[in-house]
Amino acid sequence: MVRLSKDLQFPIRDSFDRNAFSVNFPIYATTAYRSPEGDHFRYSRENNPTVEELARQISLLEGSQLAACFSSGMGSISTVFLSLLKPGDGLVLPMDVFGRTYLFAKDFLSRFGINVSITDPGTDKVIEAIGDKTRMIFVESLSNPVLRVYDIKRLSDSAKQNNALLVVDDTIITPVGQRAIDHGADIVVNSLSKFIGGHNAAIGGSSSGSSEFIKNIDSDRRSLGSSMDPFSAFLFLQGMKTLKIRIERSSRSAQIIAEHLSTLDHVERVYYPGLTENDYHDLALRTLKNYGSVVSFVLDDGVDASKFMSSLERIIPANTMGSVETLISNPYSMSHRNLSDKERARIGVVPGLMRLSVGIEEISDIMDDIENAIKKSLKS
Repeated sequence: MVRLSKDLQFPIRDSFDRNAFSVNFPIYATTAYRSPEGDHFRYSRENNPTVEELARQISLLEGSQLAACFSSGMGSISTVFLSLLKPGDGLVLPMDVFGRTYLFAKDFLSRFGINVSITDPGTDKVIEAIGDKTRMIFVESLSNPVLRVYDIKRLSDSAKQNNALLVVDDTIITPVGQRAIDHGADIVVNSLSKFIGGHNAAIGGSSSGSSEFIKNIDSDRRSLGSSMDPFSAFLFLQGMKTLKIRIERSSRSAQIIAEHLSTLDHVERVYYPGLTENDYHDLALRTLKNYGSVVSFVLDDGVDASKFMSSLERIIPANTMGSVETLISNPYSMSHRNLSDKERARIGVVPGLMRLSVGIEEISDIMDDIENAIKKSLKS
């Protein structure tokens, strides 16, 4: 039985294994199952008990009818696209989605007759691009890396008016900060590798939604081979137990750090929806339960961005986010390196942009590390 907290349907423990009654759901490290007893479980690429338990927990977390798990976040996203779109269908997405999502839509789907419309960032721009042939709209609820907040309710209303599906990537804000299904999303995808896992220990993804959609997506997952392994599922189940308390701490810390960064010399701009001067603050206040654990900021021309990264002593430069450790990346040279200069400029990815994924360390340690690194990397 899964116990739920009063303010949020949040699983705070796994269901126990009914064979041995272990507190932690076990890792079923097997490729196949005894026949004919194993009618449902036949081959682990199709079904695995540990992975199914994770999917059940994700479904509870997202508030969906069903969920499916994948070998990566991109495994989830690509399977959703390939399962629900056919040649001639239109897909609308803004430029500020995750770099690999953007490239998959632009370079891969377009080769198979999908009409891909890539818009400038923002809810209004996405809605303006919806047309008669649009069958899917894809956005991130909180975009990477400059943290634009998308109005899921408005997008859902526009999608329904045009008989289109709304797919939302909820990775950065997590279901703790916003359950996109409650705001009208048809399908929610998540990179479990980030905040839900929380420890940089496993790679995986999920898709959540109605039984109608997820059953089809999960069937195609078996054919495409993007199945999650049981050990990763076990690690994600452990991560889910502490997700809410990790997010509560790291999002509080992120707010304080964002406010502090706004006062520093050589910090040109801070992106964080919790700041009252942020363009998306009012929308975030209405639609989010917290402002997230990621803060992005731009160093001015007086700071050597590369030297700044190498001068950090506590914060870890890494091309990911969502861990208990504070991590930092330079999207211009890391996550968005495959985009052209024009494409990067269009979404605000400039050479001095830093994406800080705040962990659970002492706030003063994080802020001191940033300030010291800025001092060490000033250009002469």
